[in-house]
Amino acid sequence: MHNARLWAPQTSGMAQDGAGLYVEASLSPEERRTLPHEIELGRAQVGQFFGDLKTNPYIVACASNECAARFGSYGERAAAFGDTAIRLSPNGWTAALVAHEWVHAEVYYRVGGFWRINAIPRWFDEGVAVVVAGEPRHSEQNWQEILRRGLKRPMLGTLRTRSDWVSALRQYGEIQVDDPDNLRVVYSMAGHVLRTWMRCAGAKGVPVLLEAVRTGEDFEVVFTRLGRDCLASIPYP
Repeated sequence: MHNARLWAPQTSGMAQDGAGLYVEASLSPEERRTLPHEIELGRAQVGQFFGDLKTNPYIVACASNECAARFGSYGERAAAFGDTAIRLSPNGWTAALVAHEWVHAEVYYRVGGFWRINAIPRWFDEGVAVVVAGEPRHSEQNWQEILRRGLKRPMLGTLRTRSDWVSALRQYGEIQVDDPDNLRVVYSMAGHVLRTWMRCAGAKGVPVLLEAVRTGEDFEVVFTRLGRDCLASIPYP
């Protein structure tokens, strides 16, 4: 399995460049300066949102597409692997993408890891990541443009599992990461739902919900309780 290389990046041609960072040896001095800065900015975004960080994933940063493929990439710009590692492809060296994937690591840990991650729907996990990362193409303004154009969009109930999510990305053309004409309906909707829910629950509602689910409460019950009146204006469930 390609992803197995992530667990021992130094044995797969990567050089350690500071604590918790593995890079291709071909990185230029300028890249070695800018990449840690982007990582720190992304980490800070996640820390600010949650108030503290409970995870410290190491990062495998590829400067070439060949390297990214060797470590399991199928074209995505970045990916998180539980709360252990984050892989960055050549087009993924931005604070926003680091933040997005670090959120996945943080959610994974806070909800209880491997044994509990499936207790929350994928749209929630992705929605939190979208909100924290703040990428313009997943913004509320982008969502309003989606509504203005009347674009077809999925229901949340069809985005429960990781497989559901990937299928929706394929259906709505979001697999091609460099397509500027695609308004990213799936990601943008997840972000919109979370922003709307947080008007009632607040940012602190996210860690409260994750802790409740970790201790055995039902996601739907907690999400509805914390969201209260805000749920009336979003496409839920």
